[in-house]
Amino acid sequence: MNVILLTVFIGLILVTFFVAFFLHLRKDSLESGSSRDSLMPLEEEGMRPAHNRGKSGK
Repeated sequence: MNVILLTVFIGLILVTFFVAFFLHLRKDSLESGSSRDSLMPLEEEGMRPAHNRGKSGK
């Protein structure tokens, strides 16, 4: 009987972890699109966003 309770407890912890992870990924995917994500490896590390380039005076 103790094994069943332990299994249910661990299962609930795992379900909670995966639901939280799914919701976190879902929130992040709403902020960026798949086309932007596919181009991220091509981005240079020191690049500034396009909307900030005109403010530096260069």
